[in-house]
Amino acid sequence: MSGRFAAEHLVHAYGSAVVLHDVGFVLECGRVAALVGENGSGKSTLLKIMTGALTPSDGRLRIDGEEVSFGGPADAGRAGIAVVHQDYNLIGDLSVAENVYALGHTLPRRGIARRVDRRRVDAIVGGLLDGLGIEIPPGRLVRTLDAVERKFVEIARAMVVRPRFLILDEPTASLEPAAAARVLALIEQLRDGGTGVALVSHRLDEIIRVSDEVTVLRDGHRIATLAAETVDADELGRLIAGPKAQRTSGRASRTRPGSDRRPVLSMRGTRISATAPALDLDVREGEIVGLTGLLGCGAAQLLAMVGGAVPASGAIEVDGRAARIRTPIDAQRAGVGYVAEDRKGAGLVMELSVADNIALASLERTSRGPLLDRPRIDAQARRFRDEFDIRLPSIHAPVRSLSGGNQQKVLLARRLAASPRVLAIDEPTHGVDVGGKAQIHALLRAHAERGGAVLVASTDVDEVLDLCDRVGVMRHGMLASLGPADELSHFDLTMLGVKEAA
Repeated sequence: MSGRFAAEHLVHAYGSAVVLHDVGFVLECGRVAALVGENGSGKSTLLKIMTGALTPSDGRLRIDGEEVSFGGPADAGRAGIAVVHQDYNLIGDLSVAENVYALGHTLPRRGIARRVDRRRVDAIVGGLLDGLGIEIPPGRLVRTLDAVERKFVEIARAMVVRPRFLILDEPTASLEPAAAARVLALIEQLRDGGTGVALVSHRLDEIIRVSDEVTVLRDGHRIATLAAETVDADELGRLIAGPKAQRTSGRASRTRPGSDRRPVLSMRGTRISATAPALDLDVREGEIVGLTGLLGCGAAQLLAMVGGAVPASGAIEVDGRAARIRTPIDAQRAGVGYVAEDRKGAGLVMELSVADNIALASLERTSRGPLLDRPRIDAQARRFRDEFDIRLPSIHAPVRSLSGGNQQKVLLARRLAASPRVLAIDEPTHGVDVGGKAQIHALLRAHAERGGAVLVASTDVDEVLDLCDRVGVMRHGMLASLGPADELSHFDLTMLGVKEAA
């Protein structure tokens, strides 16, 4: 198999915001081309253009020298391009064969009744899996598979049409090292079989191991394309970070809470998964501790345990008292206010008013017996509206009518209305503009300055440097490091998250 798929001089803008500036990227059959860059560097936009999900503002795509245009992902598929997205897109109650072949393909049928020939489907998928070296029975239900097996199924589904070019978006993001190694071995097998593989990943050691060349994007610009054998992870990290590489904590000029402060939150022997090592963590009175790392590193899972969204392992204490946290109600009773990243799915009730959303976690304070105290609910909402500078037409407006930043403030107000000792917040400024981000950071600092403890999970390295007193880097469910933010740089945190321990 031979061929060349090239993106040339791509430009793309959303309104007045240009997110790709004259970017080029080449994918050749029988080679692995890696694409690296921080969140917001332009990788996702480039991939959407190459897979037909987006039309560029300028520039062109060529296959074997001929210019092509895609009206949608189906056009890209017909041109021999397949993609495996980072998130799993499988149906758990269907078999492996049904997920790989039956969805989106013409099913073989038999007999007068034209029933689906399940044996034939299983045989087709079984042959494909065997060819890829994937040892999973085609009749097995997907919900019984582990994470790496599901990723194999997704790759097999992409390969069922025998594409010349395969784009893999963060294929090992949520996998532990042994599982990730199995995926990397499959990538090498696909390359050796003649498929051109585009590999998008933050794991730089993996990139160098399996790639032939590496393209670095930063702020929508192509910074460099290098032969993988000529570069190491440290050099790639510096190219990715650019001028921010030596940036240090924005908290250097502020007083960091001393180590003599008593812990408000203590975790001992906590395991993110059955195979992850146990970790210990304290968050002291008046302190903001940040956890960062790649997607799937375990930071969000740890906060979900503190907040009761998933049952916590190990021992947890709040203000020196043992807390058995199995549900969000347990967490709230223990003095923990948890704010999930998914504001709409796991936080706000979008059709309820701002006032009612704020009151949901403190109903015992805004009720008289079995009846809601509407004047007290409204007074509480007005107080938080003014204190948090929540921009809204009315406290009775549905929360869905607010901007993302103001929705996040409403969710914070709800948690703080219950006077928690610990505030655990996942991706506090995800989808929030610059002004809203600064205001949310100020609210978190104010909670700490009142003697509370704040635990933050964020994949934004700049955010944890600006906001936190101490920063921990997580990798594969392990707390790989924990230290004062004002002794760390952007480069330090980036490399701790993307490099395997020596």
